[in-house]
Amino acid sequence: MICLIKEYSYTVYFSGPNSNHFLYMTDGYCIGRVLRRGARSDWARKSGDMTNNANFELAERLRAAVGSFVRRTRECAGTPSDARSETLGLLDRKGPLSAAMVAKARAVTHQSARKVLSDMEDGGLVTGEPSHRDGRERLYRLSEDGMVELRRSRSARTRWIAIQLEDILDKDDRETLAAAIVLLERIASAGSD
Repeated sequence: MICLIKEYSYTVYFSGPNSNHFLYMTDGYCIGRVLRRGARSDWARKSGDMTNNANFELAERLRAAVGSFVRRTRECAGTPSDARSETLGLLDRKGPLSAAMVAKARAVTHQSARKVLSDMEDGGLVTGEPSHRDGRERLYRLSEDGMVELRRSRSARTRWIAIQLEDILDKDDRETLAAAIVLLERIASAGSD
């Protein structure tokens, strides 16, 4: 049974009469799954009580702005996101990884991750070697060529952003942005210990 109620200005869909999960919706778009009050994690408990609409609306604006900014930067810098670029970045941040670990991190099938890694290994962007824990499993890491490609795409995006900062923002705007970056870094590192 699906229960439909209005809460504040958002439509909330419960996935059953005794469900611990529901979705917040606004303007027909799913904001995400949220656990109800009484759930296990502190994050879930706080997010289940969406009494502060201002914070929720700010969070949605931030999510949309960051997503739009990332897409526009990749498009204008000529570095579109694809399976290969996502895997290069993942291996740089977390490697060495097995195909199963890459699949889980990228939310794709094991077969898809294995194919991408195999193609990248054939292209010289990654190297694979048997795992010390399990010889049947291969661990992949960036090769020198893979690191060069990753640096090149990151540098292209950074150059495009730097030009936009110079052309669009004045000194006060750049100082405000620098302060906002500190806040974003604080949010991103919360709970990482």
